[in-house]
Amino acid sequence: MSDDDLLPIRYLNDLLFCERRAALHLNEQIWKDNQYTTEGLLAHKRVDIPKNLRRDDRRNVTAMWLVSHRLGLIGKADLVEMRDNDAGQPIPYPVDFKRGKKRRWDNNEAQLCAQAICLEEMLGVAVPRGAIFHIRSQHREEIEFDQALREKTERAAVRLRELVESRETPLAKFKPKCKGCSLLEWCMPKSLRPRATAAKYLQSIIDDTIAEPAGGDSL
Repeated sequence: MSDDDLLPIRYLNDLLFCERRAALHLNEQIWKDNQYTTEGLLAHKRVDIPKNLRRDDRRNVTAMWLVSHRLGLIGKADLVEMRDNDAGQPIPYPVDFKRGKKRRWDNNEAQLCAQAICLEEMLGVAVPRGAIFHIRSQHREEIEFDQALREKTERAAVRLRELVESRETPLAKFKPKCKGCSLLEWCMPKSLRPRATAAKYLQSIIDDTIAEPAGGDSL
């Protein structure tokens, strides 16, 4: 697979959040920032500048480019800590920065796992775990890259490729998480339910007609 065919790692999170959102971004080139995406961009500023710093017993690399030709993915790691193992060998420990606290529909773990798979392919070493750093709370959540998470990540990479190559945009399905999506006004998930809406409207007319008293007003 050529470098021109590689897809951004960040869209795995989009895909697992909503396939339609991923397709609107990648296939239709629709992008709109909202409060959450803007706060996320601002929060990433300090790790978007490439640096290679020594901190005590580890080396910290920010804005490191990552590639996996096997998964067909490319992207930047916010932070990769190079930690020496017991044998003195440096082992990558990816850290992904996120704006706020974890929400139940986030798929940050798969995005982080994809970074680990890239590092393994690039450096030829096992990357067993990493962390998600929640900027607001200044809390690190360590993630183990077990077999289940790796399989989920690889399936997502395959599905993302299928979505792009088919050039199809899945139909909208309204869910509570849609309310926080920056593409809500373009996606219009509620308006794309005409059958359900029309059926309810017609049923309401029928119900109102049946409920009216027979005979009406006398002349």
